[in-house]
Amino acid sequence: MVGLNTSRTKKALEKISLELILGIIAALALLGLFSKLSDELLENELQGFDMFISNVIYSLQTPWLTNFMIFITHAGDTYTYVIVVLIILILLLRIQLKWEALILLISVLGAWGLNTVLKGSFQRARPDLEHLVEVGGYSFPSGHAMVSIAAYGIMGYLYVRYLRRNGKRYWPIVLLVSVWIFLIGLSRIYLHVHYPSDVIAGYSAGGVWLLTCIYALTILNRWTVRRKVNG
Repeated sequence: MVGLNTSRTKKALEKISLELILGIIAALALLGLFSKLSDELLENELQGFDMFISNVIYSLQTPWLTNFMIFITHAGDTYTYVIVVLIILILLLRIQLKWEALILLISVLGAWGLNTVLKGSFQRARPDLEHLVEVGGYSFPSGHAMVSIAAYGIMGYLYVRYLRRNGKRYWPIVLLVSVWIFLIGLSRIYLHVHYPSDVIAGYSAGGVWLLTCIYALTILNRWTVRRKVNG
């Protein structure tokens, strides 16, 4: 019985190691994408790309879709995160998942803080169009895109991990969270408050931060497993 448990533990650790390697590769790819966008922004080479994508999205505008996009964009507002994160934190703490609660908090606050620093560094003005929602501050990278992928991404990850452990289907959650995050970023372009490159850069930077937080949580889980094995 002990040998069986040890074998399962080793397999779990091997799986964690593979996921870490894939995560590092993904993080490096996202970091490279953000670096490329940053360089092209500083060299004023993003206008053509931004104009083409923006015009395609603007061509879809209708009254009902505008209302829908306004609703979606509010899912990335600060007050929404405060409410949602507090609820999830309480749930995690009630079931004694203290590390998960800490990582969730770090993921959200870290993404917000990093976005503030990046916006101040690049100081890109927002699109010179009538904004369909009230906004302030600089444009690059998109805070809604960056924080949404970090916040909803880590919450989705925690739920998917729970489903996987219980042998339940988790792909519907992956799809739902991915579409939700995508729509939040899309809404910022649609509502004239961000360029497409702002949103892509936000996803890239936020994705790196999300993977970093998942990496930290995975390390903590590995440490916990090893303590159980050695204990």
